[in-house]
Amino acid sequence: MYHSSYQGQQQHTIPMSMQQQQPLGPQQPVGPMHVQYSSMQQQQMMQGHSIPYPVSSQSYVQPTAGRLPADRPIVKLSVSLIETYKTINKVYYEERDSRRAARAVAQKMEASAETAADFGTGTHNNGWDDEHYDYIIKSGEIFNSRYIIRERIGKGSFGQVVRAVDTESNKDVAIKIIKSKRPFLMQAKTEVALLSHLCEKDPDDQHNIVRLITHFMYRNHQCLVFEMLSLNLYELLKNTQFRGVSLNLIRKFGKQILRALQFLGRKDVDIIHCDLKPENILLRHPKRSGVKVIDFGSSCESNKPMYSYIQSRFYRSPEVMLGLPYSVAIDMWSLGCILVEMYTGEPLFSGSDQVDQMQKIVKVLGMVPTHMLDQASDKSRSIFFERTGSMIPGEEWALKQQESSTADSKKSASSAQKQKEQTSVVVPSKNPAASLSEAILAETDRKKKTAPVEAGQASALFEMFVDLIQRMLAFDPKDRIRPEEALKHPFIVASDQTQPPAAASPSARMQQGSIGPPPGFG
Repeated sequence: MYHSSYQGQQQHTIPMSMQQQQPLGPQQPVGPMHVQYSSMQQQQMMQGHSIPYPVSSQSYVQPTAGRLPADRPIVKLSVSLIETYKTINKVYYEERDSRRAARAVAQKMEASAETAADFGTGTHNNGWDDEHYDYIIKSGEIFNSRYIIRERIGKGSFGQVVRAVDTESNKDVAIKIIKSKRPFLMQAKTEVALLSHLCEKDPDDQHNIVRLITHFMYRNHQCLVFEMLSLNLYELLKNTQFRGVSLNLIRKFGKQILRALQFLGRKDVDIIHCDLKPENILLRHPKRSGVKVIDFGSSCESNKPMYSYIQSRFYRSPEVMLGLPYSVAIDMWSLGCILVEMYTGEPLFSGSDQVDQMQKIVKVLGMVPTHMLDQASDKSRSIFFERTGSMIPGEEWALKQQESSTADSKKSASSAQKQKEQTSVVVPSKNPAASLSEAILAETDRKKKTAPVEAGQASALFEMFVDLIQRMLAFDPKDRIRPEEALKHPFIVASDQTQPPAAASPSARMQQGSIGPPPGFG
């Protein structure tokens, strides 16, 4: 029902609901038949303009009579509260994704504009590569229409590694950019195949192996995209001033790496890493003890060995040095060397060349078994050993005594001193267990990490540690401890309570597997 509000050429009306809900003033009530208009409003009405409701000194209250019950605020915040939250969340995430997409597009456009004019000035590969066939990295460049390059974080014989942002996930990734030369590209294909095989066999990421996200070709370079990890164990040692870490932390590292080796040695996997070293073991997070094994560029299947001379020198096994057939056991040798280095801060066997490397091994672990030397080729064996002519078992072979490489560099030294250096003899250890323990303790004592008295007493955990290392460094790969056996070794299964007192524990600032943030590492 409507009431007349004005009689003229055009009739203007006000809904009854509005009139009834108009608040009453304190001094002059305004009823349905006493509607007041300003002179301007009256003039507008005379000109044919509709005035929906009068303006007064009181506030107008929005009518609610026509609103559906489900749309009322009280209903939305009570009975329909869950649906209200769902709507809010949907709007929030839609807006967030829209902002991210817009930001990614803007970053791509900005990066392309900044770098487009800087390419094509290199030596090889149509100007995209430097003299070593490495891609010339430009911060901000976009790879594969998805990855924004930030910075280079690693470089090696294979190529280089960069940090990049995945614009689809907005997460950091590591991209391994292989050199554009054919031999490296062929090797990268093998690496991709092995990594894909490992991911297939470890779908739930349970075995501490780096994850390959994807791979693609970019300007004649094979690019492998990996999850972004933290610093490697060598960098960790560097942050301790090469004083090493506690046996407790070493046990945590060792257990995880052994699980990785156990996985690699499974019959349905059967892959040899071939280059296990501190640089190829990375922390998952800079403040945690979780690790992953990376870099399968030199890896191969056990029944398809690709190269005869593999592994980095400090971590190279005797069978590889002698040119003998090798298996997954070579990775266990490398791990033994790594664990000692993590404790002392220095490589256990740091030979200046392959001959010096063998001499350092024999000095600590004793003579290589005769049957291994008999099986080696004359070419490989003659580099390190010579026949003695003895018929006594175990004494048929002896180390070749090499002239010291330092003799020629010390031209000012006396001839007597030169002669002494040239004729220095490396004597094989007769007691490998004692020699190994002494070699480890000598390094820790030199750095004053362990009190001499406690070092001489050799704590229970240290004794277990040395025993495990000795089993890992057995000359004959058939005698070398296997991952599944090592995981049951007393040192690996020992509890944290077995840890020696703090005074005897190196790197006291690294306790219970919690690693403080390294300087300059985010």
